[in-house]
Amino acid sequence: MPQTPLEEAEKLEQLRALENGYRIKVPTTRYQSIGVDTEEDLEKVRRFFAVL
Repeated sequence: MPQTPLEEAEKLEQLRALENGYRIKVPTTRYQSIGVDTEEDLEKVRRFFAVL
């Protein structure tokens, strides 16, 4: 599927599926998660796992 204008504007790839009629699910978990949206976030995660 090609990128949609909304996906490009919002930088959310999930919008591509939604705009093409697909349903998506977001599971819940009892575990704490770490979002990685930037290079800085990635470095934080790498530092976190380096000490484990």
